[in-house]
Amino acid sequence: MEENDKKNSRIFYLTLAVVLTVVAVIVIAITVARRNSPTDNTGIISSNNDVQNNDDLDASLGEENKLPVFSLPMEECTVDVDFSDTVLVFSPTMKDYRTHSGVDLTAELGEEVLAVADGTVTNVWQDPFMGTCVSIEHTGNAISYYKNLDPVVKEGIVIGASVKAGDVIGAVGESAMNEVAQDPHLHFELKVDNKHVDPKEHIKFPTPEINPSEKPDEKPDESQNNQ
Repeated sequence: MEENDKKNSRIFYLTLAVVLTVVAVIVIAITVARRNSPTDNTGIISSNNDVQNNDDLDASLGEENKLPVFSLPMEECTVDVDFSDTVLVFSPTMKDYRTHSGVDLTAELGEEVLAVADGTVTNVWQDPFMGTCVSIEHTGNAISYYKNLDPVVKEGIVIGASVKAGDVIGAVGESAMNEVAQDPHLHFELKVDNKHVDPKEHIKFPTPEINPSEKPDEKPDESQNNQ
């Protein structure tokens, strides 16, 4: 009886050893197969195409965060009233002093107003103080605003419409009650990261030419008067 127990014990341990050996071989085979696989669960890139796709994605994300090169909102325009978010400026219409969140650009009534960069129209509305307005969203988290427009904007300028730099979006009007005492002009604003910025920091506006006859008189030479 004791002899049979010893025999059965040897068979058990032998069987156990064989099973463990088989399991070890399987585990080693799986590990080697995973190492030789072109991809694994860690997200390792397996092909040149995947590398290219990721580069394209990074480039597109970079473009989304980059401010565009802004152009003029009209073919010919000069700044009449400057941007001023801290110093109060006098309003000839309201007869008081207030901040000015954009620039007023002199123009002829009915002059075409252009998109300053590629973008998407985010709003077209009638403001009780600034009249007919259009806003366009651009890359770099920038939004341009065009106010004091003619009540009839360009056909196709609706919320969600895509525009290119230089596309006509409307015309200069006299719809802004807050600025009705001024000469015809476009009230233009620019926001970056949801904050108003001076448009002159991003757009090179022409400076008005000064007629020599309009230059202020030179200060007399006091040394000559004292002689």
